[in-house]
Amino acid sequence: MPKGGHHVNRTGGGAGTMSRPFRRRNALHQWHLHFGPNMTPMVDVVMVILVFFMASTAFIGPEWLLRMGLAEQAPPESAGFRLGPAELVVRLSVVDGQVRVDGFGLAGAGLETLEEAAARAAASLGSASSRTHIILEPGDAVPYDAVVRAQEVFVSAGFLHIAIR
Repeated sequence: MPKGGHHVNRTGGGAGTMSRPFRRRNALHQWHLHFGPNMTPMVDVVMVILVFFMASTAFIGPEWLLRMGLAEQAPPESAGFRLGPAELVVRLSVVDGQVRVDGFGLAGAGLETLEEAAARAAASLGSASSRTHIILEPGDAVPYDAVVRAQEVFVSAGFLHIAIR
C-alpha cells in the first residue's frame, strides 16, 4: 500500500491517482455504526401478544355465554295470509343510572317488576306462552348482565322463544 494509507485507483482514472481509503467492513465496525435501541425483541413480543389475543377471541366470545337466537326479519310471503306466533317486544333502557322496562304492561318500571309481569303474562297466555316470541330490545347503555337477567326471567316464566334485536 502506498504512503498515506491510500491505495492506487484501479478504475482507470490515470496512473498513480489516489483515492480514499478502503472502508472497514468487519462486524465490529458495523456494530459501532449502529445506534439506538434494537427493535427486534420488542416487535417479537408484540407479535406474540397479538397472536395470543387473536386466538383467544376465536374461542371465547360473548355470544357463547348467552344462548338465544337473534330476531330475523322474515321476507314477505305472497302465498296468502298466515298468522304467525305472537311477538311481544320488551325494551330495556337506562334512565338515571337505573335499568327501565317498557312492555308487558310496564312503562318505565324497574327490572325487579319484570318477573311478576312475566309470570302474569305466562299465566294469562297458558299453553300459548311456549309459542310466543319475546324480543328484547336493549338500549346502547344497558349493561349486559341486565339483558341476561331479563332473559332468565322470561325462561323461568315459561317462554321458550327469546331473541335480542
